[in-house]
Amino acid sequence: MKERFRTVLLLLLVFQNNIYCQVSISSKPMEVYLLIGQSNMAGRGAIDAESEKTSQDIFMLDKSNNWVIAKDPVHFDKSSAGVGPAISFAQAMLKDKMNAQIGLIPCAWGGSPIKVWQPGVKYFDNFPYDEAIARAKIALQKGVLKGILWHQGESDNDSKKAEVYLEKLKALVANLRMDLNAPNLSFVAGEIGYFNKENHINTIINKLPDEVAHTAVVSAKDLTDKGDHLHFDTASARELGKRYAAEMKKLEQESFKETKKPRVVLTFDDAEVSHLTNVAPLLLKYGYNATFFVCEFPIRQQDEKEQYLVWKQIKNLHDMGFEIGNHTGHHKNVTKLSVEDIKKEVGFVDEKCKEFGIPKPISFAYPGNRYDTISQRILKEMGYKFARTGGAKYYKVNEDSRLAIPSYTVISSSKYKERTLEALQNLKEEDVLVLTFHGVPDLIHPDYSTSIDFLNEILQFIKEKKYKVVAMKSL
Repeated sequence: MKERFRTVLLLLLVFQNNIYCQVSISSKPMEVYLLIGQSNMAGRGAIDAESEKTSQDIFMLDKSNNWVIAKDPVHFDKSSAGVGPAISFAQAMLKDKMNAQIGLIPCAWGGSPIKVWQPGVKYFDNFPYDEAIARAKIALQKGVLKGILWHQGESDNDSKKAEVYLEKLKALVANLRMDLNAPNLSFVAGEIGYFNKENHINTIINKLPDEVAHTAVVSAKDLTDKGDHLHFDTASARELGKRYAAEMKKLEQESFKETKKPRVVLTFDDAEVSHLTNVAPLLLKYGYNATFFVCEFPIRQQDEKEQYLVWKQIKNLHDMGFEIGNHTGHHKNVTKLSVEDIKKEVGFVDEKCKEFGIPKPISFAYPGNRYDTISQRILKEMGYKFARTGGAKYYKVNEDSRLAIPSYTVISSSKYKERTLEALQNLKEEDVLVLTFHGVPDLIHPDYSTSIDFLNEILQFIKEKKYKVVAMKSL
């Protein structure tokens, strides 16, 4: 882990030294795409007259991490790099977009098997995954990351490697989305050429959309090779790029439709053991994400201890795919703390997450829903993007502060049940409903208890209404 950290840090330092040697880029918004995989993503088609044509709206991040006008070869992994799908993909993505430009991040490595596309793994003198993440973060200084193109499989195209390929591919998508802080980032994979002597991998690749949301697969049928039964020829590489664009546009349209759905954020406070035993299985059954705001709650009596999660159990929640948020180290009212004590309380959870291999939280919940401008400022300084309070009203994305997101507290009493169901019933597409739960049930604080039956009723209602459920970090 330390070796990976040093490698990424070194890469970022080198990249930052070069970032200022840029071409002049217009003020149009830049849509950025990460290109990864092996040689057919890098391109091995012959350079021709069409390769000389360029666009003032298509850029690429070159070997020195400078933005330059995109031109084949886009990649630089080997001297044999030629025409790949990159340029034709960008051209197709620009159609019908009058006020946009495309930024390409070439990071493919010829011959690379999928096993080297994971954090900290070296491939010859390179770290493919780490370098892709580092270059993507450099690119994000200029644009918005819209998606990832993946073309790889030739190096894993045998019966034995194909058996484990899907799980490795799913892990790759999860790692990329986590490290780029983009949980719903579009990911399009391409089939290998049907001209390969054997074809074990395409059937496996095509299972991805059924296993992972916001993914698609590009067909390679009817495409031809350059005579080596391995690499696409120039015309086929360009056609492949157009097919990538078609699938990427479909995913973008789906994402746009998803954003139009009313959104619900499920949050659970205080790291109670019922979150792991009762809540998590129910959420997994419905396929819903959630944010668990954790702390080490002050224990008044020894028998209360078993009602709270230990950090290994909190790590289990993370491993299930749920967001772990910060609720201060010991459930302290931040409005009564000094600046230094606020930092200590927030930093306590940050350090615990680091110790147990949980990503640094970017979401925070104010204990008791109490906050002030000082705590907001400190959270921002410490890298927090979202913070939840109370108020029993919808979150207005264009009006409310991200560091003072209102929420409804859910309790299984007649008054609170009626209020919660009414809020769900009246939710409109432009609003976000954040729900705050405590124990399910809450044995220590019965006044804040929610029954399993009522939680299930809420989840069933959300399902029937087809609301979109997101974790706090995805807002």
